[in-house]
Amino acid sequence: MDWWEVLIIIVFIFVGFYVAGVCVYAFKMGEYDKRIAKNLEAIDVLIVQKYDLLRRISKIFVALEIKVPKEFILDVRPKFEETLKDINIQERAVVKAFLMRTAQALFYYGETNPELAKNADYLAIKENYSEIDHQYRITINLYNADVIGYNYWTRLFWFRWVAIVRKMKQKDIIS
Repeated sequence: MDWWEVLIIIVFIFVGFYVAGVCVYAFKMGEYDKRIAKNLEAIDVLIVQKYDLLRRISKIFVALEIKVPKEFILDVRPKFEETLKDINIQERAVVKAFLMRTAQALFYYGETNPELAKNADYLAIKENYSEIDHQYRITINLYNADVIGYNYWTRLFWFRWVAIVRKMKQKDIIS
């Protein structure tokens, strides 16, 4: 065998490995897309659950005639299925801030009222809210980890052209 035949075989081997790498890259990025979408869906479900629990606490406040500023009484349930579709990360942050502020206020008023602090329904809802909030934080962490990995791999020099062809864009992290 001549030297140029060996060189051609080596080049074909490298090209074969690169093409295999591109295929694996495209497959893995598709998995990232699915996981990120699944985590966003889970975040939306947890937001709805938190809102519903705060509504239940509001109903207890109203039933026991405990004075709370009107802005913290949640008596309307929006259609979250429509509301949470196609919202961006900044809008999710606004929803998160609203829920956090409302939850802190309602739990503060609940703890300052001795009658309500002993109410079994209130305590059960408070415990349930704590569990959902914990799951929400875990889901946010999983989403952010996937986004960091996704953003890294879309910027990797060797495969950047694949990301451009697939129209992959950087994703935002949820704080």
